[in-house]
Amino acid sequence: MDQIVQMFKALADETRLKILIILSRRRICAKGIANYLSISEAAVSQHIKVLREAGIIIGRKVGYYVHYDLQKKLLLDIEEFIGQLNNDEAINAYKLDINIPDRCKASCKSNKNKCCQRDNN
Repeated sequence: MDQIVQMFKALADETRLKILIILSRRRICAKGIANYLSISEAAVSQHIKVLREAGIIIGRKVGYYVHYDLQKKLLLDIEEFIGQLNNDEAINAYKLDINIPDRCKASCKSNKNKCCQRDNN
């Protein structure tokens, strides 16, 4: 579960998402990414660090530069996790100790709390 949380945190940034889009098209170095995004190489390096620590990208030394690639298996894992949210698979797969009742507890209804009411918009 920690790895999934780290991946979502890494993906929660517009620039990092743009970097992933670039990497989905080609293997490229930090300087190339900086040129595409019109930002400094230092800024790209910071974003790459977050993406590497989350395991979303890997780097391979090619001569003087490091070229980056997507870890497509990890992206498939994220896709699978999101798909599991449509049913109870996520709770079972990640062994979450969560009991989500189908109905409100009587105490919730009697206190007129809105914690169990669904928004029907």
